[in-house]
Amino acid sequence: MYVFGLAVLLSGINTSCKTTSLDTMHDDEVAARTKYVTDKKLTDFKDASGIYFKDSIQGTDTTWVRAGFKVMLTYNITLLNGTVIFTTDDGAGHTYDEVPFYVDVSNTTVNENYVQQIAGLHVGLKKMHIGDTAKMVIPSELAFKAVDNSSLGIPRFSTLLATVYVKRGYSPAQQK
Repeated sequence: MYVFGLAVLLSGINTSCKTTSLDTMHDDEVAARTKYVTDKKLTDFKDASGIYFKDSIQGTDTTWVRAGFKVMLTYNITLLNGTVIFTTDDGAGHTYDEVPFYVDVSNTTVNENYVQQIAGLHVGLKKMHIGDTAKMVIPSELAFKAVDNSSLGIPRFSTLLATVYVKRGYSPAQQK
């Protein structure tokens, strides 16, 4: 009986010292993101929040997007491997309708939209003017973390690539 107890104890210690599969998945994500950012020469575009933000086209409007704004976006959000997760593209390369996005606004109705739940988008949008287009590399910590969204095609610990165009924007005062 003592031998059996010792075996169980040693087995528990051995198991608790091993890296969990979630840790491994996160490490793999970090390695893949680092390779992507290095290969695309984006290392200088890292924000203090952890996203990589590159303003690719600046619009003519000088209005900064801020907390509380309702912005009308077109976007293409993919995984690092290019798999499209969310897009306003119709599949033929055309975008006709923009989608409302509420910056730093959280309520049950707004959060029904999965794109709204990507914290990294909120961070990136506040670096943009109305009319700007930007590219963002959003680590899982600012996206869906370890949540299994495989039903949406988003594995745990997925870095997201987002190309976002802020077509129009409305301040909190303009929304009333």
